[in-house]
Amino acid sequence: MFDNYDDSLLYCRDLGIISETKPIRIANEIYREIIPRVLNRNLQDSIEEEGETKWYIKSNGKLDMDKLLKAFQEFYSENSEVWLERFDYKEAGPHLLLMAFLQRVINGGGRINREMAVGTGRTDLLIEFNGDKFVLELKLKRMPSARQKGLDQISRYLDTLGMTKGYLILFEIKPSSIIPWETRVKWEDISHQNKNITIVEM
Repeated sequence: MFDNYDDSLLYCRDLGIISETKPIRIANEIYREIIPRVLNRNLQDSIEEEGETKWYIKSNGKLDMDKLLKAFQEFYSENSEVWLERFDYKEAGPHLLLMAFLQRVINGGGRINREMAVGTGRTDLLIEFNGDKFVLELKLKRMPSARQKGLDQISRYLDTLGMTKGYLILFEIKPSSIIPWETRVKWEDISHQNKNITIVEM
């Protein structure tokens, strides 16, 4: 957790980038949009074929979110360990990788609304594309309870939006030498609190 006397934190507060109260949040919508884009700019430029919008568009012009996230699972398993080593803030790395991947695709006809709770290991995304909305809850698997907490969090988020379908994205933080990719990449559709949740693990 953050220390009130941490120089970086105080600097961000002095500039008005983050809130002065807990939980710490990025101060406004402009910063919420700009900061992740700046942090993952190099990532976006490095994602080539996998980031083509047309690959994930159905014949009716709608976004195929299942196909998009399954492609990201494959991309993440093949590339994440190299990329994550480059981040100064490694716990933010999985979220930034997914946002970079999504940004390349969504830029072709939609937008991403972000709600980042700094220091909590989770991020909420609301993706709008051609009249459809998709809710993604991104969460690090720091503790065995991460899955249950993530399900409860996305259910509350869906309630605030009046929606019943969402995706819980769980990132394993242990290296593949401990938990191999063959066992950590999972896809499961469940019902939780009257919501249809797709759990995407990697």
